Amino acid sequence: MPVLGLITEYNPFHHGHLHHLNESKKITAATHTVAVMSGHFMQRGEPALTDKWTRASMAVACGVDLVIELPTFYACSTAEQFARGSILLLDHLGCVTDVCFGSEIGDPGIFKLIGSLLADPHPDYSDYLKQASSSGISFAAAQEKALIRIIERDYPEMLPLAKQVFNRPNNVLGIAYAKHIIKTGSSMALHTIQRIGAEYHDPTTMHPVSSATGIRRLYQNTGDVSSIKPFLPSESYERLLCGIREGRGPVFLDDYHQELLTLLKRSSIDELVNLPDISEGLEHRIMKCIKHSGSIETFMFCVKNKRVPYTRLQRMLIHLLLNLNQKELTICQYDTSSIYGRILAFNDRGRELIRICQTTTKIPLINKTANFQTASPEINQLLDIDLKASRVYGTKLHHKSFSQGEPDLLMSPVYVR
Repeated sequence: MPVLGLITEYNPFHHGHLHHLNESKKITAATHTVAVMSGHFMQRGEPALTDKWTRASMAVACGVDLVIELPTFYACSTAEQFARGSILLLDHLGCVTDVCFGSEIGDPGIFKLIGSLLADPHPDYSDYLKQASSSGISFAAAQEKALIRIIERDYPEMLPLAKQVFNRPNNVLGIAYAKHIIKTGSSMALHTIQRIGAEYHDPTTMHPVSSATGIRRLYQNTGDVSSIKPFLPSESYERLLCGIREGRGPVFLDDYHQELLTLLKRSSIDELVNLPDISEGLEHRIMKCIKHSGSIETFMFCVKNKRVPYTRLQRMLIHLLLNLNQKELTICQYDTSSIYGRILAFNDRGRELIRICQTTTKIPLINKTANFQTASPEINQLLDIDLKASRVYGTKLHHKSFSQGEPDLLMSPVYVR
């Protein structure tokens, strides 16, 4: 039975997501579909537009059968860790046969090649990487230069395509997916669908298939949820509208402006050093900039340079907001069993898939978090981070399940008929 696995944020679920879902089902002939979806904070270091149960139900209403949450540790991390956690989760379910992702290049071959070069690096790769890094460029740029040298030498026929792959967000994630499928020894087949419509980061909504970034920007600027109606499937929009009316959103990074500014100004060097992804003396640059910044915008403009992009800074801010540090996260960073499948939403086919997964899975499947118990300290730690993320996210909502206690313990998965 072909089971399609998708790696998603659905922030929110728009026409491009629907195209990707339908085309993925076609090329895999999948009978069932499971999406791994980020929860309340995103890989780019932003809060979700609305809560994870609303977003999951939007996806199921549009044709996904089962939505499972990607733990916050992986969801709000580097592309490498985001991909690693997503592939581990799908693979450990034990029933997923195919993974399909969106990319700017619709050719899975180039992703598999580069993924294999990273999963089992050529002896020269390390030297090439050091040489490129010595020029002061970012790690991603140095990695690209090193890989291009290897491909140019050993796979010249793939060079034109390889030069188009890097520095495009979906492509970068696709390479990481391929790498971790190989590293885990997974039997899942990898496919890709070429993106249509606006670019991933395009902040405008000029195209009928606009990016999630542009859609969120339009909503934030207008303050009117109806302004984004043309860019969402009707089933998705109706569930978003219902969630907004119930006080489940919207939430934007700017909503945490004062909290983040306060946390930055009271942080010490030692506290900054202990944040994930702080290296190369970045803590000193942060301390210098925050002394002269009266807003998050001026702070980020001050810190940003060619080695420190905005997305890395935004993730740092979310880690600070959630009080996550290196020591807390190290325990679950390299243990391939430290993950679980927390169910957010499903339909009738999703219910069938849950029954199948219960006989094949290598990890806990969590239906109701309040009833879940485990002896694993790593899994408990990951779950505690999720609970914390929901509490922090809930401070900007008016829904009673968020304002009156632990939303993760009060909310059940959404059954979409």
